[in-house]
Amino acid sequence: MNTTKTISIPENALVNMLQSLPENILENIFWKTFVRSDDAPLSDIEKNEITKAKDEYRKHETIKWKDIR
Repeated sequence: MNTTKTISIPENALVNMLQSLPENILENIFWKTFVRSDDAPLSDIEKNEITKAKDEYRKHETIKWKDIR
């Protein structure tokens, strides 16, 4: 039987812990926490958003992950 235990942790302790982690570990936490896999075909809106994002990236109009922290 797999049991899950819930604990409380102060926000500043959590932020300090995350700030001390290497970038590759933070990226892994981000993907596991916020990204869902979806193998459905892309909608026209999604295709347009991808095209727009690639264009912004080429123009250097994006924000780097490390600059968000």
